[in-house]
Amino acid sequence: MGIKKYRALFYQVLDDCGVENPTELVDGVNRKKYTPHSCRHTFATLMKRVEAPDKDKLELMGHTSTEMLRHYQDVNFEDLRRITDAL
Repeated sequence: MGIKKYRALFYQVLDDCGVENPTELVDGVNRKKYTPHSCRHTFATLMKRVEAPDKDKLELMGHTSTEMLRHYQDVNFEDLRRITDAL
């Protein structure tokens, strides 16, 4: 399946699930905020809360580099607060 067809299917599924996908102006072009790649970021970020070896997490994501795992993991206030509260 080509990327155009995949993106169209992805956006249709978001619509069917009732997920709003606003557009953002990026470099003068209106782009959808959520893309198929957004799922990878969400998955990696959620895995931060799971105690498991990075090797297993990388296997689930299809990567071999912990740098890529860190790249996809977003930082949010709740995660930072959890760390500072533990101190």
